Amino acid sequence: MKRGHSIKLERLIICFIICSILINFTQISYAFSYFHRTGLLETPTAYILDNGVFDTGIDILISDSKRQEMSFKLDFGLLNFSEFGIVCLKKDNKDFITGNAKVILAREEGILPAFAFGVDNIGEDIDKKDDKYSVSFYAVISKQFNLPLIHLINTNLGFGNKRYVDEESIGKYLHGGFIGLNKDILITSRDMRLSFIGEIKGNGINIGLKCLLKSGLGVNLAVGQLASGEEVNQYHFGISFTNAQIIKEISQSIELSKQAVRISNEAKSKADGNKN
Repeated sequence: MKRGHSIKLERLIICFIICSILINFTQISYAFSYFHRTGLLETPTAYILDNGVFDTGIDILISDSKRQEMSFKLDFGLLNFSEFGIVCLKKDNKDFITGNAKVILAREEGILPAFAFGVDNIGEDIDKKDDKYSVSFYAVISKQFNLPLIHLINTNLGFGNKRYVDEESIGKYLHGGFIGLNKDILITSRDMRLSFIGEIKGNGINIGLKCLLKSGLGVNLAVGQLASGEEVNQYHFGISFTNAQIIKEISQSIELSKQAVRISNEAKSKADGNKN
């Protein structure tokens, strides 16, 4: 069997195993968390973390001038086509351990968007009366566009069940759907990336800002439940760390070392040839 076919078969087998795991978790629940590195605020994107890259952080939800939830999360990329996450949640003076998973089926290429599916809310039973804490499947596409004046902007469109379905929605076809936009701005003088984010889920609107430093340290802010009819908005604050830049620098160092060895070997071979 050719190597290319072997890799494809291996990926299909792993995807099948992951799907089986996801289906087996449909009877358990968990609470969602904001500020996943490859997500927007409350909704996912079709992008995933690279293999070996992780993102960890602490998120706090404040509503009605009180801390409602606090969570510690760890997301990590595996095999360059899947992403898994673990969340330790503190709610109502109780502790819960939960998780999530996402698989990318197609990467963004040319005019074609990236496509992924996943599941949220894997874990302990938290609140059966609230669907936002129920196991929820989703499918999402993501595409980057280069627009006049705005330049590069990322767009996301997806559909899901349970926590993605509100009692009211914007239009007939957005019941259980979500839309998101984010615009990245690089501040090279400070080695900083700012991401301005807006999303619509059901009849709710969320806006937020992510700030990521070259060191991997991130600070995240968001306001949720705007225009949803709720009297009290939700405020989210988070700090995070990712090793993405470290992994990138290590890969670059390894590549430079390989190039140096190759150049040295070529120079040595050339010198030996001249002697002969």
